[in-house]
Amino acid sequence: MKIRKKSYNTALDSVSRLAEMEYMPQYQELNDIHQRLIRGRREFEQVATKTMDAVIHMSAMDLTLETNAEAIEQINASMGVAVDGISGSAGSTAEIASDVSKAQENLTTTIIEVSDESGRIMEDIRSCESELTSITGLSASAISNAQGMKADINGLIDTIRDMTEAIAAINSISAQTNLLALNASIEAARAGDAGRGFSVVAEEIRSLAEEAKSLTGRMGAFVANIQEASRKSSDSVDTTVAELEHINENIQNVWKLTGQNRKGMDHIADSVSSLAAVSEEISSSMHELDNQMQHINEECLELRGSMDSLAVSSRSIADLAAPSKMIEKHLEESTQIMGAMVQDAFYMLDNRVLLNCLNSAVDAHRNWLNTLKEMAQTGTLKVLQTDCTKCGLGHFYYAFKPVNPQIIDIWNGLEAKHKTFHSYGTEMIGAIQTGRSDELQHIYEKAEDCSKELIADFQSMIRIIESLTKGGIRIFEQEGTVQR
Repeated sequence: MKIRKKSYNTALDSVSRLAEMEYMPQYQELNDIHQRLIRGRREFEQVATKTMDAVIHMSAMDLTLETNAEAIEQINASMGVAVDGISGSAGSTAEIASDVSKAQENLTTTIIEVSDESGRIMEDIRSCESELTSITGLSASAISNAQGMKADINGLIDTIRDMTEAIAAINSISAQTNLLALNASIEAARAGDAGRGFSVVAEEIRSLAEEAKSLTGRMGAFVANIQEASRKSSDSVDTTVAELEHINENIQNVWKLTGQNRKGMDHIADSVSSLAAVSEEISSSMHELDNQMQHINEECLELRGSMDSLAVSSRSIADLAAPSKMIEKHLEESTQIMGAMVQDAFYMLDNRVLLNCLNSAVDAHRNWLNTLKEMAQTGTLKVLQTDCTKCGLGHFYYAFKPVNPQIIDIWNGLEAKHKTFHSYGTEMIGAIQTGRSDELQHIYEKAEDCSKELIADFQSMIRIIESLTKGGIRIFEQEGTVQR
């Protein structure tokens, strides 16, 4: 009887501690209770694990919602400022474009007028060239005529010279005739009455000689005047020919200059025509720009409406975070309750739960550090959990506390290091927001050094837990108790 009672007490003790026990047929009800409690503890482990996963995911979702809501709000605000600036600029640009378009139209009209005036100037230049060509021909003809006139005057001068010589000869003959008539009169006087008739003839001859001498004298003066006039005419013709040649030379220079001006005007006319075409294209482009600015202004108004909708959506996302935070809070409270429950043998978690948590924490920790590294390299903000109580390790760390003395010291030392590690995330975000890009790499290096210490602690605890598990010792119970 005492043996049966001792066996019953041993079984009851195993049930109370959920330790391993040998099932005995006579204690079937006690065996069933033990099995039900073992299944319940395993189901509690599943509930605790799933609750822990849920609270971790809820924290991540809350952080994402908050970050995205803030980002959307900031982007919306920035877009608002940008849209206002674009709208204002578009309005100003539209007004300027309209003014420029009007000025361009006036410029185009002026250019066309200049082009027409250039055409008229070209016609005048061509007419001037034609007139200069005619004047050049007349000048050449005048020079030729003047040269012919000079030849005629030279011939007249030669004729006058001959006449002068003839008059001189006539004067000589008249003088001799007068002398002969005088001699005849003397001889007639000597002859007496017989020579009277001859004396009369001699007197007539002398009179004719005197008259011829007088006529030749006057003719000589006349010829001398003609000779002087001819000489002067010859000089005048020489001067005229020289002046005409000089005029002709000047006309040739003017003709060359006119030709150059014509070529220049041709180039100007072509340039003005091209400028007129370009001006018309610019005017058309300015009209198009004006239309585009009006369209941009309309698009800005539509964008402003979309931004208002985006602001409403942002507020909806922010509002959505409130119930999720409440869910997260309830889940955290549930994990806290579970953390207290695991100290009881009926709800004590298996070592593998903490091992899984630590392995997941190592992976999450490295992902967090990689995100921090990317922020340091790019200088751009990323979704990063800076609250050490909200990360994967933090939820488990502040809800469940191992009591095994081999691990408790390392476990307690995690808190300060873990807080320091997450503080580098806050420091990195602040440096990016304030533009202190020269500090980013240094912040990451500090976080990397801290990470090495944390991972070393995680790995040490994993080794200790694996060793305890092999010895059948749970980390949530004092040494000496055998786990099932």
